[in-house]
Amino acid sequence: MKQIGLIFPDDLSTNNKVLSIINGSDPLLLYEPYDTFYQLKHHKHKLVLLLSALRHRKKDLEKDFKNIIHITITKDRNIDLMHELETLHKKIDFKLLHVTQPSDHGILTQLMFFGSKHNVKLKIHPDTKFIDSIEGFSEWSKDKKSLVQEYYYRWLRKKYNLLMEENKPLGGKWNFDEENQKGILQLKEPPEPRRKLKSDELTISTMVDVENCFPDSPGNLENFNWAVTHAEAREQLKNFLNSYFRSFGDFQDAIDKENSTLFHSLLSPYINSGLLDPMECIVDAISYFNQTEHGIPINALEGFVRQILGWREFIRGVYWENMPQYKEMNFWSHNNSLNENWYSGETGIPLLDDAIKESVTTGYTHHINRLMIISNLMNLSNIRPNEIYKWFMEMYVDSADWVMVPNVFGMGTYADGGIFCTKPYICGSSYMLRMSNYKKGEWCNVVDGLYWRFIENNREFFAKNPRLGLMLKSLDKMNEDRKIKIFNAADEFIDRNTA
Repeated sequence: MKQIGLIFPDDLSTNNKVLSIINGSDPLLLYEPYDTFYQLKHHKHKLVLLLSALRHRKKDLEKDFKNIIHITITKDRNIDLMHELETLHKKIDFKLLHVTQPSDHGILTQLMFFGSKHNVKLKIHPDTKFIDSIEGFSEWSKDKKSLVQEYYYRWLRKKYNLLMEENKPLGGKWNFDEENQKGILQLKEPPEPRRKLKSDELTISTMVDVENCFPDSPGNLENFNWAVTHAEAREQLKNFLNSYFRSFGDFQDAIDKENSTLFHSLLSPYINSGLLDPMECIVDAISYFNQTEHGIPINALEGFVRQILGWREFIRGVYWENMPQYKEMNFWSHNNSLNENWYSGETGIPLLDDAIKESVTTGYTHHINRLMIISNLMNLSNIRPNEIYKWFMEMYVDSADWVMVPNVFGMGTYADGGIFCTKPYICGSSYMLRMSNYKKGEWCNVVDGLYWRFIENNREFFAKNPRLGLMLKSLDKMNEDRKIKIFNAADEFIDRNTA
């Protein structure tokens, strides 16, 4: 049976199952998905990272595969994956198509439609960029009334014997999150400056292609600073462990006006594309921790492992259990649209504007800026969740459908009505001031107005939950003049920053 393999730019794992199934003489299709790249204005840094990584990977694969078909990006927006597969099918009449489980439900749907239309068997292989399988998540979740990340995380810890001692959690606790919430004002020693990576000729030529094909996408490629090969990504892992790991746990949630990346690993784009293996990251972190001379505290190790083994695996499982209807959810019935201020960083709230500008410039800002600043304030401004999803997909180097759908519709906005979050992640200015080194100002009235206005407008929801009901009691005790002042500030913000 004539067979081919299909590789996307986020299929770059060295242990990709497709590469072990097909023969060296079988056609291997490397596809640069300009169709999906044109659907949204993806950040230029993301495009360069993925495309350059695929092109570097091609050079490695040429040693073992003699029939590589490489479809590169083009300005022609009328050509798509279906067209390319049908064109190839006419040429070589393949009957079996091997592909890694796609990261986008829409891509999977296209592939299934193609297979059905042309009588081509579609063989979907497990995605080796993850530790557990989709089936593993289903096994865990099948008898659960609600999906709680913490319990899945514990289940995986036991299943893979990670951070365990005699069937008990290392350090006596499953979770050290309470020790991962120091504010930036508690930081005594700033992190080392990030190293500047040198782009080779292939990456530079990819930059030219991206600028030509996607001139309107956000991002300035003059400050591109991402690894594009497996070796470079491993160096970034090593650099994190040596330079930032020790303080990562303590200041995981801190917001620094001068240095947003702080002690964060910045490894997510590499893990999500296959340049780094998630288990490799965990094993290397554990090994580094076990070398006592490094003095790595347990909250740093557990916090790092929880992000990869806990949240990353969990979010992917939630995505596949709830697609495609997940993208249609709008629990709060929000109907406002983002205006240009959310792209230029001119909303008038300093923390928000700085986080937006950093995202636009670099394609990155850390999880607290994403969750508690950007998505929180978008949600409090009654922005439609599908618009928030679009913004997050476009803005980040590590964005992927499986990541952003649950993170936006679930954690970021509670638009799913609580599929895996017990309450909405919302906050006022007090949290932002506590975690950051921004000064109190008029912006606090705006943020607090948005926060309390949201609670007022969703009084019935908050009244149903005893814990959340306390917020209503605080609101009802608020001085009436103060309430009018901050509500007016919130309304003015929404009028100025939404359409």
